[in-house]
Amino acid sequence: MNLWEKYKDTFKENSAETAFCIANRYFSYAEFTQYISGSQQLLHTHTGGKSGLPVGVICHDSIETFASIFAIWFSGCHVVPLHPLHPTAVNNEKIKQSFLELLFTSEVTPSVEELEAIKINTKEVKSQAPLTVSREANRAYILFTSGSTGKPKGVPINTDNLDAFVHGFLELYPDLTASDRFLQTYDLTSDAAFTGYLIPLLLGASVYTLPPAGFKYLSIVSILQQHAITWTQFTPSILNFLRPYFKSMRFDLLKHSHFGGEALPYELVSEWSKCIPHAEISNIYGPTETTITSTIHRTEINQLNQKVYNGIISIGKPLKEVKILILDENNDPVAEGAKGELCIGGAQVMENYLNSEESKSFFMYEKEGLLERYYRSGDLVFQDRERFLYFCGRKDDQLKISGYRVEPAEIEYAISQLTGGSQSRAFTFKNKSGTDSMVVFTAQCGIPPEKLKELLKNVLPSPLIPEKIISVSQFPINSAGKVDKPVLFEQYKSQIYE
Repeated sequence: MNLWEKYKDTFKENSAETAFCIANRYFSYAEFTQYISGSQQLLHTHTGGKSGLPVGVICHDSIETFASIFAIWFSGCHVVPLHPLHPTAVNNEKIKQSFLELLFTSEVTPSVEELEAIKINTKEVKSQAPLTVSREANRAYILFTSGSTGKPKGVPINTDNLDAFVHGFLELYPDLTASDRFLQTYDLTSDAAFTGYLIPLLLGASVYTLPPAGFKYLSIVSILQQHAITWTQFTPSILNFLRPYFKSMRFDLLKHSHFGGEALPYELVSEWSKCIPHAEISNIYGPTETTITSTIHRTEINQLNQKVYNGIISIGKPLKEVKILILDENNDPVAEGAKGELCIGGAQVMENYLNSEESKSFFMYEKEGLLERYYRSGDLVFQDRERFLYFCGRKDDQLKISGYRVEPAEIEYAISQLTGGSQSRAFTFKNKSGTDSMVVFTAQCGIPPEKLKELLKNVLPSPLIPEKIISVSQFPINSAGKVDKPVLFEQYKSQIYE
């Protein structure tokens, strides 16, 4: 039985239960199945039942969007999710690279009309026809990351990769059941979004979504309260956005609070833990190229402080079918406890970038007599004696100033200690003289920048003292829920480069 057949069986077994709550409208598994069947009939009309094709989906907050995704999978084709608000040129570039000709959408807006594909309107399209599941499915989806050339770079993930992730995740959380209620907070063009619906739908649980308009992240609070959510995942930046309201929050029914996408500060999540007295905390890590999640640190609230480095919570240990190496600059394994680049192997690693020759990001490595393929994450980590991993920043974020190696995370940790947990982001930039320098942005910090710089001189070596410290009220957040560095630099460029 393949992965999609398992989903089909779960939908049938839980037909009377709630599958989705979208914009306060409930959809049972039986109704969701009808929407999938309707989209599947439309797809077969246009493809003649041919499998292996790329099919685009404009990702609105609608039942039709989720139904289209499963209809594509059940038909043996693969999904190319596209954001309805992204520039037309960006979406058309993804369409071109994917060679897709068909595009599902539940809303035909002017921006959708401009896209270079055949549009299939799925609004309220349902069918009573029984679902069929192709056994020829190979590729599951194509996501796009920013490429070094300025063009988006395609990341194709196959069904076997996805199957390894789903079952590795569920093995770590055997206590999740059909009675759980999951809050899906991510943009559906992000790989993190898959966890928020693939896991609950395989269990027969319920998925609740965030409204795309209005105060999107504040709506997390109302949904957690109104719908007795038991599982949620969002980025630390979103949690920091909610931080001013922590004292008025309490979610007694939340059992699992997951974080991913960015380093997770201990001080921030420690404050949050008072709002969720009966929940566990999980810190999740994984590049898009290695299928959603590669490592997880699952911990009880009273043990949060046991696995922390530079104020950042551990990213844990690999999932069942994930293998890791930590290599130095000579591609040799580092000594125990030493820092190096995290390289990831195993069943979750993608084959290669779309339409690309074999990338230097992948390499073969002989370990214990076996030659295996690994992906270079570009992330610096180390492992403690209990084999827990700790994120130490990006390899390309490091620089040398006056011959001294500078890690932004070290500066951010020092600021957190001096300010009682204020969040900061340290970035490199070219100053007026053309040399590398450091700018730090602080949010909700009660210490003026010049005073903070003086305090840092007491705890950091002089090369680590940032040239600029800029105070901001809130960090801008992008559609993936992360701090938006380009927007931050654009907003404050006059102060950065003055």
